[in-house]
Amino acid sequence: MARCMRLMGRLVVDHPGLVVFLSAVVTIFLYANIHNLRTGTDLTDLFGNGDPQWRAASQIGKELGYGNQLFVVIEAPAGGTDTTDQMENLAGRLTSEMQASGLFVDARCGLQDEELLNVVRYFTWNFPSFARPDQAKALKQRLDPKQIQQNVRRAATELVNPFSSLGTNYFVADPLGLMPVITGNGPGLSQLGNFDLNWGSGNRFFSKDHRALLILAEPRESAMDYNFADRVMQWTQEHIQSITAEPDLRASGVRATAAGAYVYAEQEHQLIETNIRRISLISIIGNLLLCLIIYPRIPLLLLSLLPASLGILWTTGVASFYPGEVNLISLSFIAILAGLGDDQIVHFFNRVPQEWANGGTLNEAVLRTFETTGFSVFLCIITAATATASLANASFKALAEFGFILTVGMFMMMLHTLLTVPALLQLWWRISKPRAPQTITFRLLPFVARKSVDFVGRHTRLVLGLGLGVFVLSLVFLPTIKFEKHFEIAGADNPAVAAHNLLSAKFGIEGTPHVLLIAGGEQEVLNRAEQLTSRLGDYQHRGVIKSIFSPTFLLPSARTQTERASLLVGVNFAASARALEGALRENGFRTQSVQPFIDRLRQLGNAREVANDPITLQTAAKYLPAGVLNNSIRKTGDASYVAAIAFYGTDSDSVELVPQSVIESWRSQFGGFTEFSFDEMNRDLQRQVLHDSRKALVWTAAGIVLIVYLCFRNLRISLIVLIPIVFGVVATFGMLLLVRHRFSFISITAIPLIIGIGIDNGIHLVRRYQENEHNEILAIAKASGAALIQSNLTTMVGFGALMTSSFAPLVEMGLVTSLGVALALAGGLLLIPAVILLEERRRNVTGVAIGNRSED
Repeated sequence: MARCMRLMGRLVVDHPGLVVFLSAVVTIFLYANIHNLRTGTDLTDLFGNGDPQWRAASQIGKELGYGNQLFVVIEAPAGGTDTTDQMENLAGRLTSEMQASGLFVDARCGLQDEELLNVVRYFTWNFPSFARPDQAKALKQRLDPKQIQQNVRRAATELVNPFSSLGTNYFVADPLGLMPVITGNGPGLSQLGNFDLNWGSGNRFFSKDHRALLILAEPRESAMDYNFADRVMQWTQEHIQSITAEPDLRASGVRATAAGAYVYAEQEHQLIETNIRRISLISIIGNLLLCLIIYPRIPLLLLSLLPASLGILWTTGVASFYPGEVNLISLSFIAILAGLGDDQIVHFFNRVPQEWANGGTLNEAVLRTFETTGFSVFLCIITAATATASLANASFKALAEFGFILTVGMFMMMLHTLLTVPALLQLWWRISKPRAPQTITFRLLPFVARKSVDFVGRHTRLVLGLGLGVFVLSLVFLPTIKFEKHFEIAGADNPAVAAHNLLSAKFGIEGTPHVLLIAGGEQEVLNRAEQLTSRLGDYQHRGVIKSIFSPTFLLPSARTQTERASLLVGVNFAASARALEGALRENGFRTQSVQPFIDRLRQLGNAREVANDPITLQTAAKYLPAGVLNNSIRKTGDASYVAAIAFYGTDSDSVELVPQSVIESWRSQFGGFTEFSFDEMNRDLQRQVLHDSRKALVWTAAGIVLIVYLCFRNLRISLIVLIPIVFGVVATFGMLLLVRHRFSFISITAIPLIIGIGIDNGIHLVRRYQENEHNEILAIAKASGAALIQSNLTTMVGFGALMTSSFAPLVEMGLVTSLGVALALAGGLLLIPAVILLEERRRNVTGVAIGNRSED
């Protein structure tokens, strides 16, 4: 390997122009393709195709449109002013423009008269299919020829008058008053849009106090697509502002607020993008300011920034080819690479003048630096890449993409550290070659390194004792770590949360649904949905579940329709039809308009009518308003259907309404289905990230231990090299426990990063110590200390920038990684010299040499 590094050094020294030219060509090529890089915006895609929860979320959103409603709450101003006309005007205009925009499948602020009448016809024409046992007696009374005369007279008095055309039409659709019996105690009509039609008056969706009016819209694409959600919200906000700016509406004080999944999607997208910009900017500016303070010469400063700058550009260019997109999590690679960019080049800058001072020409010093520090740089990049590559194997796609891009970034920075920057130095030296070694590479840091190392020299046992004490104490408390089971992307002050609270207060739409998703043939889906709905009903009776929405409330299975029709056996439908005709004539009505209903009664006289011609999804779609059934059952292919049963918990904070063991038993009894809820998704996310992080931790630890051992070929030396990362990881969690930090699942993800980055300290220090047996460890630590401190400081700034985020997982990763890197630096700069110093002192006494110098 040393020969390869010398050949690389010879290439840089002899042909720097060629190296810079090739680097410039590749830079231009990659930069030219960056515009093809896409930002992945489909939230379900971040989790890949393997997670059943996210597959269900995608299916529910894209195939059923379930949960993708956009609500707009129109409120009256405070006070007693009647603004009903203005509220209806705003609602009518906005829904009309929504329907014409092409962005929405449907939008409504109420039901049209004909839609309401079609709902009535659907239930009254098919009443045997909806007759439950507790309704059979009341229905038989309504159909009794002796009662029909009285029923018609009462209906005529209540509904037919000169002021109500709907009343007359309603009477024609339901002359026997069957509708109140069928739907009076049932859940059927509440299925309409997942809200209660009894909220307001007439066919407008008013709140009970008549101070708010609701618009319910279904956009064409899923709210999981951030870009589409942004388009929908931008369109909605612009049109609300435009309409409410008109003089009449502005004077009325009426206001409109959007709520629902699309508002959350827009706010979360903005939140993450804002955070990525902020942390990237803070990382870049922070590291720039740090370098301005530390580096004494501007050329040195500019060259130190090149690996990070070109590394980010090349990484972005590579990502534009594969995978072709970045997600809203992996975009944070910019902030991290900005912090890692000069980690290795500082060691190169630090070593060249020291080698030159030892004798020979400047070019010879560069070649020796390639053989020594260059090899250490290579090892450090490999170990860091081992950590990030282990994340690239995660099943959680967002984490895998994050790990892959960071791995690419590591190798890009290695190329620029070992080729581009040294080649540029060679070209610069041809113009302005230094006459003598310039020993001042850093400001302040050599002083800090000397004082720290001198302290270790004077108090070696104290340093080791304190380090061992912190390590053991942290190790004892590690089993007490508890991870938070929930995290929120949006805080309580988020506009999406405020809008949802308004929606809940005015219309009772609150919480998030738990959904059972069933796929299969039409009757298979309906049969299984009825069985599951019945079992969920048991939990509703116990008070655990507040409400259930099932497609079978509006579309019973053929089997259930037959069973319900049998409850009316004995009813003489032909006699009922004759009695209805007579009652209509006696009360002065023409029978022609009611004739379809009369004919339907005669058809039902055939006992096999319902069994031979059950209601199907196709039949129901002719009567029910658009969107009523589509978000609970939909045809997805030839003889293929998917249905969703939604239920809401009485306690909105309850995560598991139905125990998992019960869910599994239902699968055994009724066939497979997918359970879905946002709370369950949250738990799945945590389990998945924890699993991925633990796997990454094992692979990282195993890979780095193997690399270190193969590099040093000595168990004792390898253990010394590993001191910083073992101490850094254990002490990080111990110190955070001490201050009662509340850990989240993402903290485990930081451990591979601490290991991969923190090992650099041990590699650089111990390899340099082994290079010359005449050097003492304290002298080596002083010579390398400044570079170690600088490389770790920039890394801490990079990860520390994540702590300024308002996105909790990024804050956690930033805190744990920054603290871990700081403690790994302490382990490298203090503990390794202390351990080796004790070994040296013991060697002076016993004559036993440390390591394998004599063996080599």
